[in-house]
Amino acid sequence: MLIDYPQLGAFLAALVALVASPGPATLGLAAAGAAFGFNTARPFLIGSICGAALAITLVGSGVVSVLMAQPEVSSILIGIAAAYMLFLAYRIATAPPIGETGTKGRTPGFGGGFLLGITNPKGYAVFATLFSGFVVVPNDVTGDAIFKGLALFVLLTVIDVSWLVAGNALRHLFHDPKVSRRINLAFAALLLASVALAVAL
Repeated sequence: MLIDYPQLGAFLAALVALVASPGPATLGLAAAGAAFGFNTARPFLIGSICGAALAITLVGSGVVSVLMAQPEVSSILIGIAAAYMLFLAYRIATAPPIGETGTKGRTPGFGGGFLLGITNPKGYAVFATLFSGFVVVPNDVTGDAIFKGLALFVLLTVIDVSWLVAGNALRHLFHDPKVSRRINLAFAALLLASVALAVAL
């Protein structure tokens, strides 16, 4: 397989910059880690990665381009994404402090994470940019798409785990109910702001 290394370097730099930046998925994972802890939020993380993997496949195969060309389909998908992000922000904002009963039952699980990954509007924009903006494997459209998709999946997984770990690092602050509530509300507000920005773009 012939690889264009300058293109690969530019692709990886853009990938890290775009995927690691704050957005609905990364902020959602950080918020889940802060509100519920790494171990409890792990199914949410796995679901998010699986959802993002499906989104990468849909973008890389061209399915998303076909769907988004239909205005009615585009509006429905954006509406579903926005509705779920609002629900997730509510769950984060209302998460009780550590030690309160019922916390585990309120934790978003695999299904919630999968929805986060598959409905993330920023994700689709980023994936489309990365797939269309670089040619890492010249003269091989299929090989180029597969290579970029695999690289994107691996680095996205590392980045998502890092955001969850970063959120989990804030757990020591959550023993104070007032501080816990403020951090939850701040994460929820940032999540909503990132969704609004992603949809607007």
